[in-house]
Amino acid sequence: MFDTKFITEELILEAAASEEKLTHLEHNEDHVMHGGIEGFNHAVNNLNAVHNKLLGKPENVDVQVKHDGSPSIVFGRHPESGKFFVASKSAFNATPKINYSDEDIEANHGHAPGLVTKLKAALKHLPKVTPKEGVFQGDIMYTRDKKQDDVQTENGQHHFTPNTITYSTPADGEEGKKIDKAKIGVLVHTAYHGPSFDKLKAEYTPDKSGFGSHSDVHLFDNSQDFSKTKYTPKQQKEFQGHMDAAEEAYRNAPKETFDHVLPHEEHLKTYINQTVRQGTTPNVEGYKDHVKAKFQKEADKRKTDKAKAQWTDAMDQHTSHVDSNYGSFESALEMHKHLQGAKDTLVNTLASHQRYDHSISGKKAKPEGYVIVRNNRPSKFVDRAEFSAANFGRQR
Repeated sequence: MFDTKFITEELILEAAASEEKLTHLEHNEDHVMHGGIEGFNHAVNNLNAVHNKLLGKPENVDVQVKHDGSPSIVFGRHPESGKFFVASKSAFNATPKINYSDEDIEANHGHAPGLVTKLKAALKHLPKVTPKEGVFQGDIMYTRDKKQDDVQTENGQHHFTPNTITYSTPADGEEGKKIDKAKIGVLVHTAYHGPSFDKLKAEYTPDKSGFGSHSDVHLFDNSQDFSKTKYTPKQQKEFQGHMDAAEEAYRNAPKETFDHVLPHEEHLKTYINQTVRQGTTPNVEGYKDHVKAKFQKEADKRKTDKAKAQWTDAMDQHTSHVDSNYGSFESALEMHKHLQGAKDTLVNTLASHQRYDHSISGKKAKPEGYVIVRNNRPSKFVDRAEFSAANFGRQR
């Protein structure tokens, strides 16, 4: 019997997704690894919905430009007290850190001075535009005050770098004039509804019409203007080629492919992230090497022969399971590759129209990516070879 208990004990790079609280977004192609047949179909339907929308066909899908802001904040009126608060993602901890005052921010986050500065700016300025009811989540794009100004102006352009991407816009343009006056720039992407904080449920296509207007607060627009997006015949052909290849891999996959792959979900996703860092293509032998290295590292930490043997035995179980079901892993990685290829084509198409110029370490880049929401279920469309690799490099 294949033992899955060691899979959940690994400290993985990306946390598991929660669709009730937005703490993490899945890459669209990764649905294959954790969602089985339903995951594959969900990924395919996301891709086809965006493809159709680019062709001007009606689709019940929302496409949002993903912004590379930092930190992510939760704010609004507490559903029970009605008091305005700000928080980091720790708002969703088992013991939430909710801040109603500068003193709360210092007490909860004093170990992180940069975060303290951002949260204090949010606490001071966001009440000027936030509706009198509701909880929201978003990303801070910049703050501006006498002590710290995140915006630099050079050659007639404003520039700010909240995380990995540098955003640039003409100082005399519509966005530039907002930046001139603002004390904080925020992108709001999620709303929450519920009678108490622990029962909040996320809405990923929120109605933001209830937000007010104030020159101190620059509310970013994350909508995609499809009327200005160019989808060329060459891109359409490229997209369809990848989709046909993904469907063929699905049809030819061994019957129990997803049953064999699902227990390896977390290891597979961390392996795929490793290939993004290294600029290599995922393959079954590479995955086996990844698993061996992970388990051997854990075994080496143990002091007793018995403890070491537990981890080496688990390693042998994992690799033997892969060897016994080699075709299933080949098929899953083939589906993943072509779903990612189709997604990359759509990302390049969507990036043909942007409100801001983007760069990473001085080199022109696309936006961080896009969030695709169908049936209130969000997925990431990100060019992993460009943005994810750069972001991993920055983390190192």
